[in-house]
Amino acid sequence: MAKKKKKKRPPQRKPSYAKGKKVAEPAEKLTRRPAAAQASKVEKAAPGKPGAKAKPEQAQPVNFNLIRRGTLEMKVYLALLAIIAVATLLQYPLAIQDANTSYSAAKKSYPTDLQKFQQKYKTAAEQKTHAAEKPVVPKKPTFQDFLLYQALFLFIQGALFAFLALNVQRRTDLGTPILDKAVVGEAKGADVRDLLMWSIPFAILALIPPVISTVIGKSLGFIKGSDFKKTPAWKFSLSYINIAITNEILFTFLVVTVLVWIFTKYQAKVRLEPHWTAIIAATLIHFGYIYWISSAAGEGSGTSAIGAAFLALSLVTLLGYLYWRKGLEYSLLAGVIAFGLYPFLARLIIK
Repeated sequence: MAKKKKKKRPPQRKPSYAKGKKVAEPAEKLTRRPAAAQASKVEKAAPGKPGAKAKPEQAQPVNFNLIRRGTLEMKVYLALLAIIAVATLLQYPLAIQDANTSYSAAKKSYPTDLQKFQQKYKTAAEQKTHAAEKPVVPKKPTFQDFLLYQALFLFIQGALFAFLALNVQRRTDLGTPILDKAVVGEAKGADVRDLLMWSIPFAILALIPPVISTVIGKSLGFIKGSDFKKTPAWKFSLSYINIAITNEILFTFLVVTVLVWIFTKYQAKVRLEPHWTAIIAATLIHFGYIYWISSAAGEGSGTSAIGAAFLALSLVTLLGYLYWRKGLEYSLLAGVIAFGLYPFLARLIIK
């Protein structure tokens, strides 16, 4: 039989996609889709190519900052800011004493220095030309000066470190369990007991390295910044609590957290346990930091190395392990107890 000729179809209107409009899919096609596909957005057809498969929409990038208004992270961050602010103010008694000591020495030497300047440049014209060399009248230090030139800088620094650390921490298995409960009013007596049961023993362990360092080196670097024997131990205690919190926020919280995140992300390549690797690496970084500070303060290389090694072992290795196993609050409290007690024990060693 002869084949029937196909009838020519009448010309159709241009499809809507040619005009830049979305193509509405038939209801039957939508009903035949799996449930997961129906829940997603209808894919767009490639413009100018009828029947071409549309590329799925790319997922929006996740915002790094998780600390936003109304979130749990914001409440925890505000609690950390309060801790940092209190720790910053704790150094005031020792800081103002050192400032007053320097003021007294400068005030005593000012007349002599001024007289030398006037003898060197006798005429008013010469003195005006060399005004930059003229001794400045000593200014008595005040609490406002401390806040503006010392406390404010340390607070901003700690706030920045805590902000970065908390954002990274929420992407790891590390945490702040006590603060998470406390800021929403869910903390119980059992949480406080658990906090003390872990923090106190680790505080004793963290106290041992600096005490050994003091026995060996007769100093822990920072002690030589003031007249240790004539200064009340409680002033050093408050200052050392600030030192402990400041170092923990930077190294135990920020550096350990960032390294845990990195080593976890690339664990398949590096083939190392992320937490121990991060703690050891942060310990070495902290050792270098303390060694540099001690050397700059005039300590010998041997004393600097001893002090840096034992401080890093205490603040980063031991308290970093406690941070990993229990939480940041446990580590901070253990550091406060250990370094708050240290000056009283050092008083018995350094005579």
